[in-house]
Amino acid sequence: MTTALVVSGAFATGVLVYRWTAPSEGATALSRGERLALALGAAATVIMIGGYLGNGFRGIGHTANAQPAGAMEAVKPGVGR
Repeated sequence: MTTALVVSGAFATGVLVYRWTAPSEGATALSRGERLALALGAAATVIMIGGYLGNGFRGIGHTANAQPAGAMEAVKPGVGR
């Protein structure tokens, strides 16, 4: 459910940014590619923030401290047998 909300929010944000950066009559504005890059950046930002909020900020620390399987055996080969 969280994933669906984050993705739909990112899509809506991208569309809104693309529309808000549209040129007005007679004004110099961003090119179509620049507007698309801004919209994709905004959508990626929403996905990143939504991912952190959905999974919790605590989840980041768990992957940094994770040890590969068998790491304890390599450090202490005789323990636990």
